[in-house]
Amino acid sequence: MPCVRLGWNAILLKFLSYCWSVLTFTLLCGLSSAIGQEQKPSEGQNDNGGFMEVSMTFAAFESRFVDAPYHFGGLINIRLNYQWNGFFIEDKGLNGLGLPGLGYNFYNDQRWSFDIYLSEIYGEIATDDADTIGNEQRGLEGILPRNSDDRIGLRTTYYFDETSVLRVLVAPFSDLKNQDIHLAMWYGKSWQRYNTNFHAIFSAQYDGARTLDYFYGVAGTEVSDKFPAYQASSGFTVSAELGVTYPLAKDWVLESSIKLIRLPSSVAHSPLVDPQVESFLQFSLVYVLF
Repeated sequence: MPCVRLGWNAILLKFLSYCWSVLTFTLLCGLSSAIGQEQKPSEGQNDNGGFMEVSMTFAAFESRFVDAPYHFGGLINIRLNYQWNGFFIEDKGLNGLGLPGLGYNFYNDQRWSFDIYLSEIYGEIATDDADTIGNEQRGLEGILPRNSDDRIGLRTTYYFDETSVLRVLVAPFSDLKNQDIHLAMWYGKSWQRYNTNFHAIFSAQYDGARTLDYFYGVAGTEVSDKFPAYQASSGFTVSAELGVTYPLAKDWVLESSIKLIRLPSSVAHSPLVDPQVESFLQFSLVYVLF
């Protein structure tokens, strides 16, 4: 059973979650009950062009890794979404329906879109260059580095209507040796009340035993009193996200979202991981460059 980490950080995380819930509930109940349809979500690649944004984010984050503290702090991120003659780069930040990446869109109509897509499925672990928040991986001392898992595959998007999207990624080809297939699915729903936009995203992904054991297994010289030998099996990761977007001015947008990720049991039981549910809460001020 995962240990419970107490202290002011935990209290602050819960307080921020309550504030986010109150804010969302107030916006939902205090505005008109009439729901207006948004424009078609900007997930497809239809025309040349795109956008660039700078987001200034305050985030509270509970990492999946063992002995990781609660994280609070600011992040500055540049989002770039651009297409040229079918080739595109896609990074919509925290509001994207899927993972950032690049690719080529070879078919697109009002309902369907098909891409060849290259994306980082898993980031580096236990390396000096790992992209971490604060000292997220400080508890992994003694674990050998894991390189990022960059994959290429087929991405399919289906638009149910102007507010609902289903996206599926099948990525069997990895730059890591002897890795198996990766399957992922996202369903996104958006709605609008006056100037306030809401979105919900639900996702599920499957990874084979070789992939999960590479990142979360313990073997050989890594075995110690803290990290007993462990072999991870295949499993499903599921997540749910709820977000709010409100335009402040012509080029300024306020965003907030909360996301929960439930790891597969084979990952949760790894000595490298605690707890099974990873949480992320953020408030962002976004400036649209173009």
